[in-house]
Amino acid sequence: MRFRVAMLLASAMLTAIGSARLLSAQVRQIGDLTTREILALDRTKTVVMLQGGMLEEHGPYLPAYTDGILSARLTQDVAAGIARQRAGWTVLVFPPIAAGASGSNEIGREYVFPGTYALRPSTLRAAFVDLASELGEQGFRWVLVVHVHGSPLHIGALDDAGDFFHETYGGTMVNLWGLLPVLGGWGGAMTNMTAAEKAADGLSLHAGMDEHSLMLYLRPDLVAADYRQAPSVSGANYAEAFAVAAQPGWPGYLGAPHLATAAFGERIWRAFSGAALTTSLEILDGKNPATYPRYLTYLKTLPLYRAWIDSTNARDSLAGDRLATWLARRGR
Repeated sequence: MRFRVAMLLASAMLTAIGSARLLSAQVRQIGDLTTREILALDRTKTVVMLQGGMLEEHGPYLPAYTDGILSARLTQDVAAGIARQRAGWTVLVFPPIAAGASGSNEIGREYVFPGTYALRPSTLRAAFVDLASELGEQGFRWVLVVHVHGSPLHIGALDDAGDFFHETYGGTMVNLWGLLPVLGGWGGAMTNMTAAEKAADGLSLHAGMDEHSLMLYLRPDLVAADYRQAPSVSGANYAEAFAVAAQPGWPGYLGAPHLATAAFGERIWRAFSGAALTTSLEILDGKNPATYPRYLTYLKTLPLYRAWIDSTNARDSLAGDRLATWLARRGR
């Protein structure tokens, strides 16, 4: 009997090791590959994953790279899920692109804020369109963008790059964070908050109870210990939240960080990560990404977000003109 048990345990261990090796073989880091290995990839069964990493203030208690940490972990989870459920496919993971547009400090029209180091939306669009062009010219057909950052023009820039890729090369490039079914995983997990928690957290637009909980679950070592003393800074609706963010001395978050727990973060993460994987697999199975409702379409229905978009577009244009003037003067 003991021999039989030992054999069963050994068999299980070998199976687990074999599965781990298979996943490792299917999930490849593009920076580790040679040109010969890249050329050998079956373009019809290779999913490229472009992961983002916005540097954006998240208040006094969370790191500026919070969005990058969430994006990296989501890339890891979705890549592993695709590898498990799509035998014969390769997931090609790009290094983090630590750049994003329009920090959430712009909610209160604070365009300069410690911790936020943003590109112009037009610059971000151009960067991802350039990457889309490189991938398209090399014959890649499937691209998933994982960039967990919620400002409207940031999302719009990535959506545009995906549309460009599809219309120019006929492939599929999807900004996962821009699809409402993916965001619905995160939001749905928050419906279990108590009435008291909802009242304190308000309309949690940025770095509230949810993001602090996620970081307590994923990277508790990066959460400042005094988050438990953080006062609630919130509004019950969009108008109140935007007004709070515009007040002098705004600390850079909207919500109730002191209510955060790792358990709540795990609940959100499992739902969010699961929704991202489910949506990704549906797309790889042939579902048209255009049939999913987009987050930006919803945001554009909100007057306060339309005003945010207009102000950021105006700044983008002015910055572009300033650069063009400088280049022209330098040329002379």
